[in-house]
Amino acid sequence: MSGQKWLLLLTVVLIVLGVIASWNTINLWTMTDEERQELQETDPGELLRLQQKAIRLGLDLQGGIHVVLRVKMEELDKGQREEAVDRAMAVIRSRIDGLGVAEPTVQKQGNERIIVDLPGYTDASRAEDLIGQMAVLEFKLLENMANANLLLTKMDTAIYKYEMAQAPASEDAPETAETPEVEEPVVAEEDTVDVLAELMGQDSADDTLDFGFDEEFGVNEDTRPFTSRLLEVTLQNSRDGKSHPGFVVAKKERPKMDRWINLPEVQALIPVDVQFSWSTRPIIRNSMEVYELFLLKRKVQFVGKYLQGITIGQDQYGGPEVRFKIDAEGSNRFAQLTGANINKPLAIVLDGKVESAAFINTKIRGSGSITMGSSATLQDARNLEIVLEAGSLPAPVEFIEKNIVGASLGADSISKGFYASLVGLLLVLLYIGVYYRLSGIIADIGLLFNIFFLLAIMAALGATLTMPGIAGIILTIGISVDANILIFERIREELRTGKTVRASIDAGYQRAFVAIFDSHVTTLITAGALFIFGSGPIKGFAVTLFWGVTISLYTAYVITRSIFDIRKGYQSLSI
Repeated sequence: MSGQKWLLLLTVVLIVLGVIASWNTINLWTMTDEERQELQETDPGELLRLQQKAIRLGLDLQGGIHVVLRVKMEELDKGQREEAVDRAMAVIRSRIDGLGVAEPTVQKQGNERIIVDLPGYTDASRAEDLIGQMAVLEFKLLENMANANLLLTKMDTAIYKYEMAQAPASEDAPETAETPEVEEPVVAEEDTVDVLAELMGQDSADDTLDFGFDEEFGVNEDTRPFTSRLLEVTLQNSRDGKSHPGFVVAKKERPKMDRWINLPEVQALIPVDVQFSWSTRPIIRNSMEVYELFLLKRKVQFVGKYLQGITIGQDQYGGPEVRFKIDAEGSNRFAQLTGANINKPLAIVLDGKVESAAFINTKIRGSGSITMGSSATLQDARNLEIVLEAGSLPAPVEFIEKNIVGASLGADSISKGFYASLVGLLLVLLYIGVYYRLSGIIADIGLLFNIFFLLAIMAALGATLTMPGIAGIILTIGISVDANILIFERIREELRTGKTVRASIDAGYQRAFVAIFDSHVTTLITAGALFIFGSGPIKGFAVTLFWGVTISLYTAYVITRSIFDIRKGYQSLSI
């Protein structure tokens, strides 16, 4: 009796622990959609805590995003390739953590590929931006306006010639068309000659070219196709009144401008030490959606690796901004950079696109901020914070596969899986109860405990429930019943030989143990192999199968046997 009491006490303790482990799952799964939405708005941290501590649903049950990436090894040196995928996985995992996804999966496939699963997350564009972004942050100065004017004039001429050559010939048109003379801008002499102007065979100048940003200037968009589409200059220093090459381009014109910039004959005109860069996102200017176009000096003045303590704040106009601190090594460099370029604009460039460009008003050391602009949202600022905090990828990645699993499909899978499990369980309980009578009801009690303990362990481990996992639970029901059937049949055989109820129960459990133990151990070995060598949903099946089989041994030889021990004093046995 002493041993029975200890086993009973152990079972009670396990039941209490199981309820505690399942409490968050019960709270989360019993919430209505309205209650979840309200909690998301009032206390998103509490909802995330519940999701992390409850049984998590896999991609196939709650919907989400499945992505396969390839790390472009060909862009790395041989010495950098060995750990490139592992480092990329670490960066991607850090970025995903910032999204608040409860149970992401980031795993390696082969030598170059990475599989990313984001259960419950359906914002595909944001996920793609965050996962695939190189996040190389650079600080660059802008070219001066005079040199920009010289370059734009030459680009206009080259683009005009190109478009004339591409235009279909007209019967009334002359065989050859003369290139109109484009008046060179007036330049002022300076003490030193700029490198860009020198490469172009021109002297640098401070005066700006009149682009004809208004129709009254009469700029012909045929003879000056590029500059006629620059709507205005966006960077003008209020202190000295000088303009700098940051222009506004209508959103609909950007594809054409991009095509012109990348023409071989235009690229040949652009000096090696400058580059055109677009703004990260469009802005609204005069009720029109536009992009900003900047002419930057290609030399990198400062890099993002020195940034730390990245947080989100508000600028003086109430818009979002990303604030940062600079480590000791970078602080001196940034102070030198800003001190030497006061009243000049400094562009913050992320993966080749200008996040912001502002004038340096004083020497800066220790900290700074990235102003997001009036069109940026809090989510844009959050995205920038995430990628800067996680760091840059070791190499570019390309998307090999991207699938979005709808939440409706997941809900349908849950519903069908739930009803399949429920129907199967009820049929099994009914059959065992009818066939083995009172002993069958005892076996049903053990089976219910088996399922309860299995779900409690999954919740405690933070395991992910998938459709294969549900299949593992259903298989566990069969295995648990099978163990009881072997025991009951052995007890029946012993009773037929004329043994007492006590002797038959002892002999039945003892002689069935070897067969049950062997079958359970071989199943555990299989489940372990599936978990070690499988991936994704296969692991979900392995987890539920492993713990279901383990618990089945406990329920059969502790819970149900404890009940049978009470029945040893009976004159007959209902079995």
